[in-house]
Amino acid sequence: MNKTYSQPFLALAAAALALIPVLGTAAEPVAKAIIENQGIGFSRVDNNRVIAYDTVAAYENHQVLVADCNSYSVEHRGVTWCFSNAENQQLFEAAVNEGRENYIPFGGGHCSLGLAFGNLTARGDPRTTVRIGNQLVLNGNFDVRSRFLQDSERNLDMATIRYEMAVKDGSLEVND
Repeated sequence: MNKTYSQPFLALAAAALALIPVLGTAAEPVAKAIIENQGIGFSRVDNNRVIAYDTVAAYENHQVLVADCNSYSVEHRGVTWCFSNAENQQLFEAAVNEGRENYIPFGGGHCSLGLAFGNLTARGDPRTTVRIGNQLVLNGNFDVRSRFLQDSERNLDMATIRYEMAVKDGSLEVND
């Protein structure tokens, strides 16, 4: 079910989305551009415990592996990224040093379907990771992932537009 969207369509969609407020009020706290839990990216919380996952294993091998933050971690863009082994840590560091961010989850780890519909607070769950092209795409749960994948190209386009606009207009705060 591959659909191609023309540049005029994407431009029209971006213009339409610009008319819709991204956050309800200015008094609400601004969400971070990269989702993190206690400073750790590509993670989730379960029973008040942060579980970190290896973003390189997800990207390179389509595996969802629990990471060992005590042994293998790197600070990048204001977030700690953890890995399951030294090789994956080195691959991440090399990519970052070359200016590649392919191991950083799409949309900063926000729920991609949520982003497509303008929800800037929905968090992606690393266990739902799917690689689409050169992007690691997360969604809030497996049901949401299934809905996202029904029209992944359109949803990814809309999520990209929303995310970029939110970062640009300050609705999402760039991690330091």
